[in-house]
Amino acid sequence: MDIATLIGVIVGTGLVLSSILLKASISNFIDGSSILIVFGGTVAATLNSFPLSSVLGAFKISVKIFTVHRIDLVQTLKDMIQISALARKEGPLALEKYETSNEFLKKGLALVADGTKGPAVKKIMELERDTIEERHGESQLILEKMGELAPAWGMIGTLIGLVIMLLQLDDPSSIGPAMAVALLTTFYGAMWANFLLLPAATKLEQRTKREILNDNLIIEALVSISENENPRLLQERLLGVLPSRERAAILPAKTSK
Repeated sequence: MDIATLIGVIVGTGLVLSSILLKASISNFIDGSSILIVFGGTVAATLNSFPLSSVLGAFKISVKIFTVHRIDLVQTLKDMIQISALARKEGPLALEKYETSNEFLKKGLALVADGTKGPAVKKIMELERDTIEERHGESQLILEKMGELAPAWGMIGTLIGLVIMLLQLDDPSSIGPAMAVALLTTFYGAMWANFLLLPAATKLEQRTKREILNDNLIIEALVSISENENPRLLQERLLGVLPSRERAAILPAKTSK
């Protein structure tokens, strides 16, 4: 479980529930028709905008914001230096034996082991990286669009509730409860958009940026390895790609040697 997401969900939920319980009951904030129109309407409008497969993919990815997704750029640099030294010592074919769970790296190592030259390796791997970025970008766009649609459907539900309320003006005692139910759809739409959908899109964007940076490190290293460059020269090139915070974790060790 991602600790930041967990804290955010607990704190946000706690604040909302506390504010409700101070003045009312949870049951006062539950209405089936309001839930149906906000969630159903948002999903329906999203399906009108994007293919079904893309929407399902976005839902699947959004669930992953609750899981830890740590990309250690420093470790990636160290791994690539180790791979470079292995290829320089035993030859490119030795890379076929290198075990990794990173499918992107695995594909690149297979290219280098097959003797693919640097420019071709870079072009192929950049296409692979761009495909991943595009797929994540589409999921992010879907979540952002749903974040826009949810409050709008909340307002639609409120308007429906107001119309129903106006049709019952002959019974003044029903106006208050009817108005409360009408406003619940706006509440649901605003909560879903600002508490889950838009934050999920933002977290996905940040994770994608870091994953792309990690892929760029791998691409630079693979090109260097395919050209049989010295591992020390590769380290200098990769340090230039690292953000300053991660670079500082490498430089002290480098200076002490």
